[in-house]
Amino acid sequence: MKKILAKIILGLIIVFFGFVAFVQIKFELDSKKVYASAPFKIKDLVAAADVALGKRLFTVRNGCIDCHGADLSGTSVMENGPMGSIYGTNLTPFRLAQWSDEEIANAIRYGIHKSGRSLRFMPSFDYEGLSLGDVAAMVAYIRSVPAVEKPLHENSFGFLAKFLSTAGQMPVMFPAKVLDLQKTFAVKPPEEESLEFGKYLANSCVGCHGTDLRGGKIPGGDPSWPLATNIRLGANSFWTESTFKETILSGVSLTTKEKLRPPMPVGLLAQMNELEIKVLWKYLSSLN
Repeated sequence: MKKILAKIILGLIIVFFGFVAFVQIKFELDSKKVYASAPFKIKDLVAAADVALGKRLFTVRNGCIDCHGADLSGTSVMENGPMGSIYGTNLTPFRLAQWSDEEIANAIRYGIHKSGRSLRFMPSFDYEGLSLGDVAAMVAYIRSVPAVEKPLHENSFGFLAKFLSTAGQMPVMFPAKVLDLQKTFAVKPPEEESLEFGKYLANSCVGCHGTDLRGGKIPGGDPSWPLATNIRLGANSFWTESTFKETILSGVSLTTKEKLRPPMPVGLLAQMNELEIKVLWKYLSSLN
């Protein structure tokens, strides 16, 4: 009996270490895979882009400063033992001076590094709905900021993050692996009070709230994060344009009377203007 038990324990140990080795190897292979997106030209659009619009896209509408910091030099994203230590990249000219406009745009839209490998922990699927012109404006803004010289922070991904990535539960880890790299840029409607513009803005919410905006567990998020809320507001009579606006600007849930919890970008939501709030409400309230 003791021999049988010992064999079982030994077998379990072998299986465990084999599983760990498989996850580690698969993660390294995914890290080295090279990708190519559909070709595009953006240099002329960047040269003529509205830098102020690019700043608004970067800082408010798409919340890039949550990972890359107010000065774009990178900031801490997650410190969680099993998930690892994750830091946003320095996007100032100190790091990107040698990148072409197309390479920066490729990183934003398709999650592909200058080397051709997938960026790691980059929510490019949040930007899948951006137009070529809006991406050009973001590139122009990135080009305009002062260089910030600081040491490169090497990300350290924990085993849980690697396992979730291998299991297909963490699309943010290797965005180029999950995106349709042949899909072209979206067409942007005019920035006016319309359902279409509201839908365009809501594309930046899909990373947390899901492609159908019904909420749920945030893929690859910090385990301490709450479930994302269902923001299809048309079926809930509590929500009016007034209550929606108050929640956005105050960052406080009108139902629980508590501050909205991370990763909701409360500080960025408070900077939304009248048009942005109105069209978002118009679109979200049309969804049942």
